[in-house]
Amino acid sequence: MSLATGLLLLVAGGAGGQEAPAPAESPWYLERGTQPRTPGPLDPVPDTAQRLALLLRDGAVPGFYDGQFAVVRERFDELVRLARDPDLNHVLRVMAVMALQEAGSGAAVAGVLEPLVLPARTEVEIEYRAYELGGTVDDPGFLEEVRRADLSQHARFALAKDGQPRRVQEKIAELESRIQRWMPDILDPTLDSDRFPNLAYRRQVVFDIGYHFQQFDDFANAARWFRLLTDALPGHRETRWAHYNLACIAALQQRSDEALAHLEAAWAVGFSDVRWLLEDGDLASLRGQPGFLDLVGRMRGLPPGDRATGAPEPSGP
Repeated sequence: MSLATGLLLLVAGGAGGQEAPAPAESPWYLERGTQPRTPGPLDPVPDTAQRLALLLRDGAVPGFYDGQFAVVRERFDELVRLARDPDLNHVLRVMAVMALQEAGSGAAVAGVLEPLVLPARTEVEIEYRAYELGGTVDDPGFLEEVRRADLSQHARFALAKDGQPRRVQEKIAELESRIQRWMPDILDPTLDSDRFPNLAYRRQVVFDIGYHFQQFDDFANAARWFRLLTDALPGHRETRWAHYNLACIAALQQRSDEALAHLEAAWAVGFSDVRWLLEDGDLASLRGQPGFLDLVGRMRGLPPGDRATGAPEPSGP
């Protein structure tokens, strides 16, 4: 499934190798100098960080699907150290937070993630301010707030995937309260969000509400919110991720024809990430089906005779 959020795009550039060198006492994997210490072969924390790094896509966190973090499933204690490390590269720290629910469960996961969760209203306000800035933040203090909000959101998702949806439900309630009065405008196909920036944000919130429901497998409510967009705004680019996630839900429920129809609709309005299409675990039931292979081939620009020869999975770590 998609993880449609502007926060990671905004913070990723400020969290990696362009930072100043970390203090000398930092673990080796945090160092940015030219002569980092070399870990021993049995040092589990840097090895776990490396395994997470191999799951990154173009330097960012990909979507969120079951089984995504199998390579670190037996490394709960190491993931805890990474998730709690405020000096760790932000994107790797988010990955550690996401992975915790596959390596542990219940009180153990909650004990690590609950302290990372901000009040829902605070999180939403930071997200909105970041959206207004359009991906550019010059204030280091606010950039740190954005990172905290991003980490908080992913902690909510990981808790929900562990069967603890309360924190996500709090966020949903806050998001709903922000857009209810604007629903007529949000769903008006004659209004162009390119001319009304707040409209683009509010339509994104409708998608986000569905995506939050999807984190704890409330597919009925997730689909209801996605369909608000797809039904009201046919042909609009803003529906591409709603169509995509409706395809994920249908594929998980073995409704392949419906799933393929939504993928076709997503592509028709701008979805083009073939690599993620081939990786997303939610779409596993479609792999190998002629309609799926044909779509992948068309997205790759292949001639008709080459489309059914197979769409190999991306190479794993």
